[in-house]
Amino acid sequence: MRTTENGFVATLTNLHKGAGMPVPWILLIDTLAGSLIFLSISGAILWWETHRRRLVGLVIFGVSVAVTVAIALSPLQS
Repeated sequence: MRTTENGFVATLTNLHKGAGMPVPWILLIDTLAGSLIFLSISGAILWWETHRRRLVGLVIFGVSVAVTVAIALSPLQS
């Protein structure tokens, strides 16, 4: 028997691939992911159209994207 220790990115990859999951579960997860993406994009569009403080939102969005990219790239540098 061989055991391996997955890092954070490998664990996320396995979750996204649906390794060892039945087809209905994978379809449910994909549907939920698509719904979250749609709600995120439509919420951002609605906020952009109705809110006056766009600069604050853009700064928060930029910082969150930068942090996400830094977290995603940190395992690649070791």
